[in-house]
Amino acid sequence: MKKQILAVAVAGAFAVPAFAAADTDVTLFGQLQTQIVHHSGGSSDFDNGLRMHDAGGAGWMADGNGPNRLGVMVNHDLGNGMTALAKIEEDIQTNGGDEGGFRSGSRDLYVGLDGNFGRVTIGRQNLPYSTAGKDPLNGTFMQARGNGARLGTGGGIGGLGNGSYQERVIKYANSFGMVGLQVAVAADNGSSTDRGSQAWSGRLNFDLNPVELYVAHTNADDFIGADQDFSATKIGVDWKSGPFRLVAEVEDYTWETATGFTNRDATGGFVSGVYTMGRNDFVLSLGTTRSDADAGDGNTDFAALAVKHNFSNRVMAFAGVSYTSLDDNVPFARPLSGDPAGAGNSYTGVGGGMRVSF
Repeated sequence: MKKQILAVAVAGAFAVPAFAAADTDVTLFGQLQTQIVHHSGGSSDFDNGLRMHDAGGAGWMADGNGPNRLGVMVNHDLGNGMTALAKIEEDIQTNGGDEGGFRSGSRDLYVGLDGNFGRVTIGRQNLPYSTAGKDPLNGTFMQARGNGARLGTGGGIGGLGNGSYQERVIKYANSFGMVGLQVAVAADNGSSTDRGSQAWSGRLNFDLNPVELYVAHTNADDFIGADQDFSATKIGVDWKSGPFRLVAEVEDYTWETATGFTNRDATGGFVSGVYTMGRNDFVLSLGTTRSDADAGDGNTDFAALAVKHNFSNRVMAFAGVSYTSLDDNVPFARPLSGDPAGAGNSYTGVGGGMRVSF
């Protein structure tokens, strides 16, 4: 019944442009990806073999961590250079059964205003700290985020990590010449003693063509729980010249509980090199995470080699291999809470997939 209601709502959104006023622009957009990957590992965590899923990582067969989406974007011209915004975006999973199809409330759901003063949006959305799209292999099984080289969403972090969405966010964005600014605050509406706090996040981008530099920080003390301190900081560079592109990012994050127990205390990062030849992108990614947390002082190393073929700017196919090595117990190195990965295991994924957007 829930899916039927959502289908009716989307169908109604499709009909809006036929009746919209001249000062309103309604855009339907979407993206769908699936991939077939042969997973293998050095332990008994799972049976080696082929799987089909949306994203995941080497040794992690998962849906819902990819680029799939369907949404509606509304822009209403208010005059005097001001525009009212509304965005509704749902996640889609390509696997079957009850887990497939739409997942309500999993992506952007916000309203806002845009003008000479900048852009203000209110609702569910990314925090400025999230820079998942900087990874050339983002959303595939070869992404750094799904292989332990970037701060993910599992283990209670939720929307504070990369490629994630946070509830009740007020965000401001603007550009000042070569400098781009994003700042946001996320409110927690809970009434118990461990709620009612805020998470603050910001990012600065510096366009130094052909180099873009960016630095981001999030402070969420008491946001995850009473007297629990969380903070994350990153610095990154994105360089492009002719057929070459280089993306590198380093981040440091800590999460301490009220009793002084350290859930996370790690420094990690990745570097990706891209060479473009015609419609093909050849990508090499390397990443690592070093952790000193009480919950496990394990380390993670990651490597991926891939080729992407762009049939057009809307259709892309990819293939490659991804390898992840887990040293000691790394409970939070990967973004899926409850992941079976244990001490000293390594995983390999070989496969490919296709992504279509509109």
